[in-house]
Amino acid sequence: MLKMRQAMLAAALATGILGAGAVSAEAQQRTLTFAHVLEQNHPYHLMAVRFAEEIAANEPSLKVEVYPAGQLGDERTLIEALQTGSVDIATVTSALTANFVPQFRAFSLPFLFRDVDHLFAVMESDIGDELAQEMSKKGLVKLGYAYGGARDLYTHQPVRNLDELKGLKVRTMENPAIVATWNKLGAVSTPISWNDVYVSLQQKLVDGGEGTGVSYKSMNFNTVAPHYTRINYIFSWHNLMMAKSTFDSLTPAQQQAVLKAGDVAVKYERKLFLEREDALFDELRKIGVTVHQPSDAADWSQRAASVIDAQADSVGGKAWIERIRAVR
Repeated sequence: MLKMRQAMLAAALATGILGAGAVSAEAQQRTLTFAHVLEQNHPYHLMAVRFAEEIAANEPSLKVEVYPAGQLGDERTLIEALQTGSVDIATVTSALTANFVPQFRAFSLPFLFRDVDHLFAVMESDIGDELAQEMSKKGLVKLGYAYGGARDLYTHQPVRNLDELKGLKVRTMENPAIVATWNKLGAVSTPISWNDVYVSLQQKLVDGGEGTGVSYKSMNFNTVAPHYTRINYIFSWHNLMMAKSTFDSLTPAQQQAVLKAGDVAVKYERKLFLEREDALFDELRKIGVTVHQPSDAADWSQRAASVIDAQADSVGGKAWIERIRAVR
């Protein structure tokens, strides 16, 4: 069999049937690492699996191995790993990405997006294209923009109004606008890595945290923080990114396959996340979570409004903010 294969290869080369491109593609067969920080029941992981399936179906010269649940590090570590090429693909919050690509800082401003449709419209606008260009300058290739859900508050004790929030230590991401928002609302903002949130809640190093309901349920935070207050203060934007060094090393056909897989995967993720959000709060109540609607909801957005003015210069300026708000 081996001799027959060698003979066929020699014959193909001799007759010009086998081109240099095919040899090159075979030589570049490789495995890509895809890392994220969520559990295997989370839409991000299912997006990663969908991405891997698309690659397997359309570009057999590539294989994708998925590493969930922070196996390869927290989000900051993953972005640094993308920049060095030690991780090939990752999905990371815009809030964390903003530490490397400052233009994303605006998306952590409180009550910036009207609703999820507004978020998606901005993603697909020229603003999204400009952000992709800025990412490229930092060694990050945009494969797609994913949805991270509406961010709320979860706590050990009931928080039904701003008075009950006052003085509570709230875990936040490492992001100036988010930190400023919770301080302005009267809490004590406490940045903690995502991988350490459960233990911090369990040991009562913090009184609660902010995040999406889907992630809250996925991470079993309900077992240590059984009160959930719906405020929808941020609609989360997540970046599906590839290391530019990896992308540039791929053949044109491999690059196109990766871009197509990214597009398919993020569309799948957005739809899945929205479906889960629709069913979420009935599920949370069934597992013992007390879901609160603040009685003073308008006061939360009003008190946080000054954060936008105070943070404007550091998040791209008022003109950038108004461009985002103006998208329809």
